[in-house]
Amino acid sequence: MSLDFDEKRDFQRLQLNHPMKVTEQTTGRAHQGLGRDLSATGLSFYMESSLPEGALLEVAIDPAGQSAVLPFRAEVEVNRVDRENQGYLVATKILRML
Repeated sequence: MSLDFDEKRDFQRLQLNHPMKVTEQTTGRAHQGLGRDLSATGLSFYMESSLPEGALLEVAIDPAGQSAVLPFRAEVEVNRVDRENQGYLVATKILRML
């Protein structure tokens, strides 16, 4: 039996396309991001500025009345940052839910 790449993951990913607030814990600087995908252990999002690997962030998604999206707040650590189009794709590990 052959499994495709998505089926080999430990946790299924939920595709996101929702604005989110990203706050650097050390400086308090706030950024706007666009959620890309979410799993039980990680979150990726797109943003216009880069962040250093290892940075600790607080991320928040506020559904603002959209019934298909639930509120989400978590502390995450930046694992990887890749240049994409005019911005950056940030991959993070979820440390704890807030």
